[in-house]
Amino acid sequence: MSEEKLRQEAVRRRLEGESPTEIAAALGRTTRWVRKWVARHGDDGHTDRWAQSRSRAPISSPTRTPAEVEAQVLASRARLVANPQAQYGSLAIQWDLRRVGIHPIPPARTIERVLARNGVTQPRRRRSEQYQSKNVPYPARIDAEPGTTHQIDMIGPRHLFGAARFHTMNLIDVGSHRVGNDIVTETRPAVLVAALTGIWGRVGVPSVAQFDNHANFRGGIPPAWRYFSPIVAACLDLDVTPRFIPVREPWRNGVVEHFNDVWDKSFFRTEVFTSIDHLRAENTAFVEFHNTHHRYSAHAGATPNQMWENRLSAALPTDYKPPPQLPARGRIEVVRYIRSNRQLGLFGKRITLAEKDIHQYVTAIIKVRARQLVVIDINGEVIHHSDFALARELR
Repeated sequence: MSEEKLRQEAVRRRLEGESPTEIAAALGRTTRWVRKWVARHGDDGHTDRWAQSRSRAPISSPTRTPAEVEAQVLASRARLVANPQAQYGSLAIQWDLRRVGIHPIPPARTIERVLARNGVTQPRRRRSEQYQSKNVPYPARIDAEPGTTHQIDMIGPRHLFGAARFHTMNLIDVGSHRVGNDIVTETRPAVLVAALTGIWGRVGVPSVAQFDNHANFRGGIPPAWRYFSPIVAACLDLDVTPRFIPVREPWRNGVVEHFNDVWDKSFFRTEVFTSIDHLRAENTAFVEFHNTHHRYSAHAGATPNQMWENRLSAALPTDYKPPPQLPARGRIEVVRYIRSNRQLGLFGKRITLAEKDIHQYVTAIIKVRARQLVVIDINGEVIHHSDFALARELR
């Protein structure tokens, strides 16, 4: 007998005078069950619907995203997907909603639920070129403690409408993904070191600053290997170790490279900027928006600002002046991969290592005060030691 028939039989027998206890025993149910369906019949006895099961779902959900917000999220997603140069994840949608004046901005998790519910999620666009591992141990392990290691990179030159030319210096703290950056219209050494120290004045000074090998960072007037830039001088002056990653291996600065992509596709490619001042103002807002809203799986869903709660940053005084020459203190680290020619290249200076050192990464440590070069292998063993004719002049 179906469940509905059992309910109807229980009510029939009760109306004929049987007790709830007798009915329950005969039908294999509880007396509470019998009384429930007798009461349900009394409430709606003029139809047969009383015996049907009722949905237990709430009539309304107080936590469901309002239809207006859902429509705004879907419209933003459509705008971003239509732009082949834009990203369309939750952060990009949040920034787009902020840009068009929507307030309050829905949380990232709400946006993700809306996209999933409407079936408009799709895989991330992947770069055509992917990193291929050499399966060789890499020596420079990054300290994941917030405030310890900064990765720094430049984007540009870029141009606004009207031919205004600019570069962006992006800095990201590896341990928290907290970002600081600056828009510069020139790449003169004095301008770049002012930009970097200005960022450090806002986000704090790290222990290690990791760069690629561009002349903007290391200096580059031949003979380049003897001379370093004002940026390197400022690092040494502030007890920061400048570290240069291997040549043609940008993924070693993968955290800042990823943010470069976010900055480009979630910010720069989604808006028309009327001037450098307009760009700077919106860029400042975007960086703060990223630090406040972007949730990273590496931090169990915490934002960069949440990772920095209750932490002290070694902020730089606003009146800090970079040194006019290379300070006689600290060390400069250069990571290199040694190929079969056994050559260690240091910005133009070449050192021949032993046969046993090929096909591995080594770290060249320039001891500034002693003007010496020490090269260590992956195990920390010294494999080369020599004088290094380091110039104090900056270039």
